[in-house]
Amino acid sequence: MRSRKNHELLFNVFLFSIAIFLFALAQGIITAVYPSYLESFVQKAYIVGVFASIVYIVQLPISAPVGALSDIFGRKKLLIGSLTSFALVEVFYYLNENLIFLTLLQLVIGVLMITIFVTAEAFIRDVSPPEMRGRVRSFYGTWITAGYLFGPIVGGWIGDNYSIRLPFLVSAVLILSSLLFLIDVKDGDRVLVPDKPMKKKISFIKPLKRFLSLGGGVRYLSINAIVLYFWYATKWIYGPLYLLYLGFDLNIVGLWLAASLLPLIIFQIPAGMFGDRIGKDRVILFGVVISAIFIAPLGFISNLNGLIFMILLISSGSAMIEPLINARITDIIPKENYGEYSGAFEAAKIIGCVTGPILTGFIVELAGFEYAFFPSAILFLVLLLPSVKRWKKG
Repeated sequence: MRSRKNHELLFNVFLFSIAIFLFALAQGIITAVYPSYLESFVQKAYIVGVFASIVYIVQLPISAPVGALSDIFGRKKLLIGSLTSFALVEVFYYLNENLIFLTLLQLVIGVLMITIFVTAEAFIRDVSPPEMRGRVRSFYGTWITAGYLFGPIVGGWIGDNYSIRLPFLVSAVLILSSLLFLIDVKDGDRVLVPDKPMKKKISFIKPLKRFLSLGGGVRYLSINAIVLYFWYATKWIYGPLYLLYLGFDLNIVGLWLAASLLPLIIFQIPAGMFGDRIGKDRVILFGVVISAIFIAPLGFISNLNGLIFMILLISSGSAMIEPLINARITDIIPKENYGEYSGAFEAAKIIGCVTGPILTGFIVELAGFEYAFFPSAILFLVLLLPSVKRWKKG
C-alpha cells in the first residue's frame, strides 16, 4: 500500500515537474537573447542592470501575498491562470519597440513570474513527505535546471540565425504546452488556516515578520538565498554581456549558460539525498566554500575552455546550495503556512535578484567587465564567517 502511494506521489511530482520544465525551457530560451534585447533599448551596462531589476523590484512587496493567495485559491488554479497570461505577455515582448511599454511589460512579467515560482514551490512542499523532502525537491529542481540548461542553447541559435525577438514567440508556445501536463496534476493537500479578513491573509510585512521569527536558522538560510540569487542574476545578465564583450556570438553565450547549469543536473539529486543523510546544513556550507573560491577569477579568463571549466566548478557549488536551502526551509515552516512562507522566503531570493544586476552594473561601468563577479565572490565569503567563528570556538 505504501509502495503504491509513493508511486502515485512520484508520478504526480513527475507530471508537475514536466509542466514547470517546459516553462523553464521557455525562459531559458529567452535568457540567451534577453541582455541583448534590453541593450537594444538602452546602451549603458548599468541601465541594462536597472531594467533587468524592474522584474524583481515589483516582486518584492507581493511575494508573501501571492503565497497566501495560493493557500486560499489553490496552487493549480493560480498556476494555470499565470502561465496563460505569461504566454500572452511573451507575444507582446516580441512585438514591442517602445521603451515605456517595455517598462510596463517588465512589471507585468515580474508579477506573473513570482506567482508561478512561489506557487510551484508551495505545491512541492504540499506533496513532499518529511523523509523525502531533499529528494523530491532535488528531483523537481533538476527538471527546472534542465529547462534552463537546454533553453539557452536553443535561444542562442535562434538569436544568432534569425533574430533576438523570435525566441519570445517560441517561449509563448512552450508555456502554453505546459498546461497540457498541468491539467492532469492533482493538487496537494493543503492545511487551510482559519478564516480571517482578506487584508490580513495577503499582507506582506506580517508574514515576513512571522517567517523571520521562526528561528531554526531561517535568517541564515534567507541570507544564503540572497547571496545565491545575487550571483544568479549577475550570471544571467552580465555573463552573456561579458562573452559578447570578448567577441563571442550568441551561440557561444547559449552554450556557456547551458554549461553553467550542467552541474545542477548532475549533482542536485545526489546532493539532496546526501543532505537527507548527513545534514542539509553541511552540504550547503560545502557549496558556499566552492562558490567563494572560484567566482572572483571568472572575469579574468578570456578563452572559451577556461570560461566553461570555471563556470562548471562554480555551479557545482550552486548545485549543493539551491535544493537544500529550500528543503531546509520546508523542515522549519509549519504546513499550514507553506504558501505564505514560501512567498516570504522568495522575498530573500528577490532581494538578491534586484541588487545583483544593479550593483554589478555600476561595478562594470566603473571598473570594467573583469570585476563584474567580485561582488558575488565577496558575499559568498561573508557567508562563511559564522562557520569560521563556530570552528574557532569549537
